[in-house]
Amino acid sequence: MKKKNLLFIILGLQIFFLSSMICFHSVKLSRARRIFLKTIPYDPVSLFRGHFAVLRYEISTLPKELLKDTKSENLRSGDELFVVLKKQGDYWQAESIYKNRPKDKHKLYIRGRLPSYYNYSYAYRKTLNLHYGIESFFLNEKSAQEVDRVNRRTDWRQVQDLRKKRIEQLDPETKRIYKSGISRWSLDKWEKEFELWVKEDIISKGVKDIIMKKYNSALLKIGEVTRNPQRLDRKPVIVEVAIDKNGYGYPTRLLHEGKEYR
Repeated sequence: MKKKNLLFIILGLQIFFLSSMICFHSVKLSRARRIFLKTIPYDPVSLFRGHFAVLRYEISTLPKELLKDTKSENLRSGDELFVVLKKQGDYWQAESIYKNRPKDKHKLYIRGRLPSYYNYSYAYRKTLNLHYGIESFFLNEKSAQEVDRVNRRTDWRQVQDLRKKRIEQLDPETKRIYKSGISRWSLDKWEKEFELWVKEDIISKGVKDIIMKKYNSALLKIGEVTRNPQRLDRKPVIVEVAIDKNGYGYPTRLLHEGKEYR
Protein backbone atom coordinates (compact mmCIF):
# COMPACT_ATOMS: atom_id res chain seq x y z
CA MET A 1 0.00 0.00 0.00
CA LYS A 2 2.82 2.34 0.89
CA LYS A 3 4.51 1.63 -2.46
CA LYS A 4 1.28 2.46 -4.26
CA ASN A 5 0.95 5.76 -2.39
CA LEU A 6 4.58 6.57 -3.14
CA LEU A 7 3.96 5.94 -6.84
CA PHE A 8 0.98 8.31 -6.83
CA ILE A 9 3.05 10.97 -5.05
CA ILE A 10 5.84 10.68 -7.62
CA LEU A 11 3.37 10.88 -10.54
CA GLY A 12 1.65 13.84 -8.89
CA LEU A 13 4.94 15.69 -8.47
CA GLN A 14 5.86 15.08 -12.10
CA ILE A 15 2.50 16.39 -13.31
CA PHE A 16 2.80 19.40 -10.99
CA PHE A 17 6.33 20.14 -12.26
CA LEU A 18 5.34 19.92 -15.94
CA SER A 19 2.20 22.01 -15.37
CA SER A 20 4.24 24.63 -13.52
CA MET A 21 6.72 24.85 -16.42
CA ILE A 22 3.88 25.31 -18.92
CA CYS A 23 2.22 28.00 -16.77
CA PHE A 24 5.54 29.76 -16.19
CA HIS A 25 6.31 30.05 -19.91
CA SER A 26 2.71 30.98 -20.74
CA VAL A 27 2.78 33.87 -18.26
CA LYS A 28 6.20 34.99 -19.52
CA LEU A 29 5.00 35.04 -23.15
CA SER A 30 1.75 36.80 -22.26
CA ARG A 31 3.77 39.71 -20.83
CA ALA A 32 6.32 39.75 -23.67
CA ARG A 33 6.26 42.22 -26.55
CA ARG A 34 5.60 40.62 -29.93
CA ILE A 35 7.35 41.87 -33.06
CA PHE A 36 7.82 40.71 -36.65
CA LEU A 37 11.32 39.97 -37.99
CA LYS A 38 12.32 39.22 -41.58
CA THR A 39 14.49 36.22 -42.30
CA ILE A 40 16.96 35.68 -45.13
CA PRO A 41 17.71 32.38 -46.94
CA TYR A 42 20.17 30.31 -44.94
CA ASP A 43 20.32 26.65 -45.95
CA PRO A 44 21.26 26.48 -49.68
CA VAL A 45 19.69 23.05 -50.13
CA SER A 46 16.69 22.95 -47.82
CA LEU A 47 15.25 25.21 -45.15
CA PHE A 48 14.48 22.16 -43.03
CA ARG A 49 16.37 19.43 -41.23
CA GLY A 50 14.03 16.94 -39.64
CA HIS A 51 10.84 18.82 -38.81
CA PHE A 52 12.17 22.20 -37.77
CA ALA A 53 13.11 25.29 -39.74
CA VAL A 54 16.66 26.60 -39.61
CA LEU A 55 16.25 30.38 -39.74
CA ARG A 56 18.63 33.24 -40.25
CA TYR A 57 17.43 36.80 -39.72
CA GLU A 58 18.28 40.16 -41.23
CA ILE A 59 19.57 41.12 -37.77
CA SER A 60 21.85 38.04 -37.69
CA THR A 61 24.63 39.97 -39.49
CA LEU A 62 25.08 43.62 -38.52
CA PRO A 63 27.70 46.29 -39.33
CA LYS A 64 30.08 46.96 -36.46
CA GLU A 65 29.39 50.70 -36.82
CA LEU A 66 26.19 50.11 -34.82
CA LEU A 67 28.29 49.52 -31.67
CA LYS A 68 27.70 52.38 -29.22
CA ASP A 69 29.39 51.68 -25.88
CA THR A 70 32.50 49.75 -26.96
CA LYS A 71 34.83 49.15 -29.90
CA SER A 72 34.99 46.03 -32.04
CA GLU A 73 38.56 45.27 -30.92
CA ASN A 74 37.23 44.80 -27.38
CA LEU A 75 34.86 42.02 -28.46
CA ARG A 76 35.65 38.32 -28.22
CA SER A 77 33.90 35.15 -29.31
CA GLY A 78 31.03 34.21 -27.00
CA ASP A 79 30.37 37.79 -25.82
CA GLU A 80 26.75 38.73 -25.15
CA LEU A 81 25.46 41.85 -26.89
CA PHE A 82 22.20 43.80 -26.72
CA VAL A 83 20.66 44.82 -30.05
CA VAL A 84 18.24 47.76 -29.85
CA LEU A 85 15.40 47.42 -32.37
CA LYS A 86 13.30 50.04 -34.15
CA LYS A 87 10.14 49.57 -36.18
CA GLN A 88 10.32 50.19 -39.92
CA GLY A 89 6.87 49.75 -41.41
CA ASP A 90 5.50 46.38 -40.29
CA TYR A 91 8.88 44.94 -39.33
CA TRP A 92 11.67 45.64 -36.85
CA GLN A 93 15.31 46.31 -37.66
CA ALA A 94 18.51 46.86 -35.69
CA GLU A 95 19.18 50.45 -34.59
CA SER A 96 22.24 50.04 -32.34
CA ILE A 97 24.33 47.48 -30.46
CA TYR A 98 25.48 47.65 -26.84
CA LYS A 99 27.95 45.59 -24.82
CA ASN A 100 26.14 46.58 -21.63
CA ARG A 101 22.41 46.33 -21.09
CA PRO A 102 20.69 49.56 -22.28
CA LYS A 103 19.42 51.74 -19.46
CA ASP A 104 16.61 53.35 -21.46
CA LYS A 105 13.50 51.35 -20.48
CA HIS A 106 11.60 52.70 -23.49
CA LYS A 107 13.93 51.01 -25.98
CA LEU A 108 13.16 47.50 -27.16
CA TYR A 109 16.22 45.24 -27.33
CA ILE A 110 17.00 41.57 -27.88
CA ARG A 111 19.94 39.63 -26.46
CA GLY A 112 22.40 38.15 -28.93
CA ARG A 113 25.69 36.32 -28.63
CA LEU A 114 28.79 36.19 -30.82
CA PRO A 115 29.63 32.64 -31.99
CA SER A 116 31.88 30.80 -29.56
CA TYR A 117 33.12 28.02 -31.83
CA TYR A 118 36.14 30.07 -32.92
CA ASN A 119 38.22 32.59 -31.04
CA TYR A 120 39.67 35.72 -32.57
CA SER A 121 39.50 39.49 -32.32
CA TYR A 122 36.77 41.40 -34.14
CA ALA A 123 39.02 44.42 -34.70
CA TYR A 124 39.32 43.89 -38.47
CA ARG A 125 35.87 42.50 -39.19
CA LYS A 126 33.32 44.66 -40.99
CA THR A 127 30.29 42.87 -39.55
CA LEU A 128 29.16 41.03 -36.43
CA ASN A 129 27.39 37.66 -36.65
CA LEU A 130 24.93 37.16 -33.81
CA HIS A 131 22.88 34.23 -32.53
CA TYR A 132 19.67 35.03 -30.60
CA GLY A 133 18.45 31.57 -29.68
CA ILE A 134 15.53 31.93 -32.13
CA GLU A 135 17.19 30.24 -35.09
CA SER A 136 15.01 27.09 -34.92
CA PHE A 137 11.27 26.77 -35.46
CA PHE A 138 9.67 23.37 -34.93
CA LEU A 139 6.89 22.25 -37.27
CA ASN A 140 4.92 19.11 -37.95
CA GLU A 141 5.88 16.98 -40.94
CA LYS A 142 3.16 18.30 -43.25
CA SER A 143 3.94 21.98 -42.55
CA ALA A 144 7.66 21.33 -42.95
CA GLN A 145 7.09 19.79 -46.39
CA GLU A 146 4.90 22.71 -47.50
CA VAL A 147 7.44 25.40 -46.66
CA ASP A 148 10.34 23.27 -47.84
CA ARG A 149 8.67 22.85 -51.24
CA VAL A 150 8.35 26.63 -51.63
CA ASN A 151 11.96 27.27 -50.58
CA ARG A 152 13.58 24.43 -52.48
CA ARG A 153 16.66 25.50 -54.41
CA THR A 154 16.18 26.40 -58.06
CA ASP A 155 17.99 24.37 -60.70
CA TRP A 156 21.61 25.56 -60.99
CA ARG A 157 21.12 26.46 -64.68
CA GLN A 158 18.25 28.78 -63.76
CA VAL A 159 20.37 30.27 -60.98
CA GLN A 160 23.20 30.96 -63.42
CA ASP A 161 20.87 32.54 -66.00
CA LEU A 162 19.21 34.73 -63.37
CA ARG A 163 22.59 35.86 -62.05
CA LYS A 164 23.75 36.83 -65.56
CA LYS A 165 20.58 38.83 -66.20
CA ARG A 166 20.97 40.74 -62.96
CA ILE A 167 24.63 41.48 -63.62
CA GLU A 168 23.74 42.88 -67.06
CA GLN A 169 21.37 45.32 -65.35
CA LEU A 170 24.22 46.86 -63.33
CA ASP A 171 25.66 50.21 -64.33
CA PRO A 172 28.77 50.08 -66.59
CA GLU A 173 31.26 51.00 -63.85
CA THR A 174 29.96 48.34 -61.46
CA LYS A 175 30.03 45.74 -64.24
CA ARG A 176 33.64 46.68 -64.99
CA ILE A 177 34.60 46.17 -61.33
CA TYR A 178 32.76 42.85 -61.30
CA LYS A 179 34.61 41.61 -64.39
CA SER A 180 37.95 42.74 -62.91
CA GLY A 181 37.55 40.08 -60.21
CA ILE A 182 38.01 42.43 -57.25
CA SER A 183 36.51 40.89 -54.12
CA ARG A 184 35.93 42.06 -50.55
CA TRP A 185 39.01 40.12 -49.46
CA SER A 186 41.27 41.72 -52.09
CA LEU A 187 39.87 45.19 -51.38
CA ASP A 188 40.70 44.81 -47.67
CA LYS A 189 44.30 44.08 -48.67
CA TRP A 190 44.37 47.10 -51.00
CA GLU A 191 43.00 49.33 -48.25
CA LYS A 192 46.07 48.60 -46.14
CA GLU A 193 48.26 49.41 -49.14
CA PHE A 194 46.41 52.68 -49.67
CA GLU A 195 47.03 53.63 -46.04
CA LEU A 196 50.77 53.19 -46.62
CA TRP A 197 50.53 55.36 -49.73
CA VAL A 198 48.85 58.09 -47.68
CA LYS A 199 51.66 57.96 -45.10
CA GLU A 200 54.24 58.19 -47.90
CA ASP A 201 52.36 61.12 -49.53
CA ILE A 202 51.81 59.18 -52.73
CA ILE A 203 48.08 59.91 -52.51
CA SER A 204 46.03 62.07 -50.18
CA LYS A 205 43.63 60.72 -47.59
CA GLY A 206 40.78 62.30 -49.53
CA VAL A 207 41.69 60.38 -52.68
CA LYS A 208 42.00 57.15 -50.70
CA ASP A 209 38.52 57.68 -49.18
CA ILE A 210 37.03 58.35 -52.64
CA ILE A 211 38.55 55.14 -54.03
CA MET A 212 37.34 53.02 -51.10
CA LYS A 213 33.86 54.52 -51.25
CA LYS A 214 33.64 53.78 -54.97
CA TYR A 215 34.70 50.13 -54.65
CA ASN A 216 32.69 49.47 -51.49
CA SER A 217 29.57 50.78 -53.20
CA ALA A 218 30.20 48.61 -56.27
CA LEU A 219 30.85 45.46 -54.20
CA LEU A 220 27.64 46.06 -52.26
CA LYS A 221 25.65 46.19 -55.52
CA ILE A 222 27.43 43.10 -56.83
CA GLY A 223 26.70 41.21 -53.62
CA GLU A 224 23.00 42.05 -53.86
CA VAL A 225 22.61 40.55 -57.34
CA THR A 226 24.89 37.53 -56.95
CA ARG A 227 23.99 36.30 -53.46
CA ASN A 228 21.29 33.60 -53.59
CA PRO A 229 19.74 35.00 -56.80
CA GLN A 230 17.22 32.14 -56.93
CA ARG A 231 15.49 33.65 -53.88
CA LEU A 232 15.68 37.36 -54.61
CA ASP A 233 12.18 37.50 -56.10
CA ARG A 234 10.56 35.40 -53.38
CA LYS A 235 8.70 36.75 -50.40
CA PRO A 236 10.70 36.56 -47.15
CA VAL A 237 9.79 34.25 -44.30
CA ILE A 238 8.40 36.33 -41.43
CA VAL A 239 8.73 35.22 -37.82
CA GLU A 240 6.72 36.62 -34.93
CA VAL A 241 9.06 36.85 -31.94
CA ALA A 242 7.99 37.50 -28.35
CA ILE A 243 10.66 39.45 -26.42
CA ASP A 244 10.43 39.49 -22.63
CA LYS A 245 11.52 42.30 -20.33
CA ASN A 246 15.03 40.84 -20.07
CA GLY A 247 15.57 40.81 -23.83
CA TYR A 248 15.19 37.08 -24.44
CA GLY A 249 13.39 36.17 -27.67
CA TYR A 250 10.91 33.32 -28.27
CA PRO A 251 9.64 32.57 -31.81
CA THR A 252 5.86 32.08 -31.70
CA ARG A 253 4.63 32.05 -35.32
CA LEU A 254 6.06 31.60 -38.79
CA LEU A 255 4.33 33.44 -41.66
CA HIS A 256 5.08 32.55 -45.25
CA GLU A 257 3.23 33.38 -48.46
CA GLY A 258 -0.10 33.98 -46.77
CA LYS A 259 0.04 30.93 -44.50
CA GLU A 260 0.61 30.74 -40.77
CA TYR A 261 2.60 28.01 -39.04
CA ARG A 262 2.82 27.42 -35.28
